[in-house]
Amino acid sequence: MASKDNISQPRAIYGRGDHTVVHDEGRKAIYKCGKEGLTIYEPLTLIFINDNTNIPVPKVRSIQYKDGREINVRYDKAGKSTNIHYENDKVFEVKYDENGGSTKILYENDKVVQIIMDFVPGDTLDKVWEGLDDGQKEVLAEDLKKYVSELRELKGKRIEALNGGPTRLITGYQTVQEEWPFESGERFSQFQKIQSIDTRMHASQDDYSSHTDDSSQNEDAQQEKDEIVFTHGDLVPRNILVNDKGNVTALVDWEFAGYYPK
Repeated sequence: MASKDNISQPRAIYGRGDHTVVHDEGRKAIYKCGKEGLTIYEPLTLIFINDNTNIPVPKVRSIQYKDGREINVRYDKAGKSTNIHYENDKVFEVKYDENGGSTKILYENDKVVQIIMDFVPGDTLDKVWEGLDDGQKEVLAEDLKKYVSELRELKGKRIEALNGGPTRLITGYQTVQEEWPFESGERFSQFQKIQSIDTRMHASQDDYSSHTDDSSQNEDAQQEKDEIVFTHGDLVPRNILVNDKGNVTALVDWEFAGYYPK
């Protein structure tokens, strides 16, 4: 029998405010916890991306609400969820009874306190970029191009988060601004301009550290006519995991994802 000294203990790998990320090496799991509640949008998005694309993301195993409710996600042999249903941009949990009947339960956009997901091996790109050779960078670039292109194939009708939630934009001074779904790209563009002005008025130089975005959150061109497509919302090096060959092993931290103008 292994001694207690040989059993790896769960350890915190990230902490900011009341949010903590814990790696349980023994269970090969990641626990994302928040005392005041996380958003439901990240686990829903991870399940959605897993089921509808080939983009590598951590598999969500459990979603625990602040009021004690828990949703355990099941997967088939192909790795797709079996108790999650998508209909008209809404997400439902499907529960089956002993007689073969089923009931669809709408995911509520309440706060959650814990998300349990699979651990995915890899290093964050911000830590290994300087050590990658040209060949590894080429592999990385091809992977990112492929995955972002695939993401753009997921079309939406309105500018919103999955499940009809509010868009969640990161301002230049690292605060989160929530806004309910936009009916047009023009209104979204106006909102961006206001946030940009507010950021410049309040932020210090340090607040502009490294935040960039793969979405149109920082773009301002003809959004009224653009297609609305699914977007990660915070695709920066720290949210890209890569292996020693340069391949992307996972895209993580989808809490700001949603449908945005292309």
